[in-house]
Amino acid sequence: MPRKLDISLKKQPKQARAIATVDAIVEAATYILKRHGAAGFTANKVADKAGVNIASFYQYFPNKEALLFHVATLTWDRQLAQLAPVLARGGQDHAAKLREFIRMFFAVEAAEADLRRALRIAAVELKDTAQFRELMDEGAALTRTFIEDALRERAPGDLSFDVRFIVLLTTSFAERTTDEGTSDAELMRQADLLADMLIGHYGIA
Repeated sequence: MPRKLDISLKKQPKQARAIATVDAIVEAATYILKRHGAAGFTANKVADKAGVNIASFYQYFPNKEALLFHVATLTWDRQLAQLAPVLARGGQDHAAKLREFIRMFFAVEAAEADLRRALRIAAVELKDTAQFRELMDEGAALTRTFIEDALRERAPGDLSFDVRFIVLLTTSFAERTTDEGTSDAELMRQADLLADMLIGHYGIA
């Protein structure tokens, strides 16, 4: 069952000063996660880095998990905005679209690898909450639809299994290779090799 952890904003900032305060808190949280990882992430450290008192932190975020979820949402929305044009594009050039998607996905993962690694560790407490699962499901559904469209008349076996296999293979491999600090050129070479393997195996045209 989803955990009953309150990770919603206490209130939405509306005035310029309030918006600036929340932006400063988010910027400080992102900096700490990138530089110090999950171990250095506390409400007090974030407030200190943001230059606000702890009361201002708790005015908007009930706990550090709520701030983590807010940062994760902003990060995922930013990444999805980059991937969505490829995922939602029409046409029958499935092989070209799959190759472009994999290359872009690898690039997006690499661009924020430090933040993603920290969020992956820090967000363990969020994974069973309804809000976090809904956030992850949004992008996953778009990706699944994109791959189903490419495979529908080509996959000889179980479509659901094949879609899940491609999603897990692509995301896991991208995560591993970007965690290793792979160069941009090598990253794109590996993305193309993965695309070639999938296109060849499934006969995607």
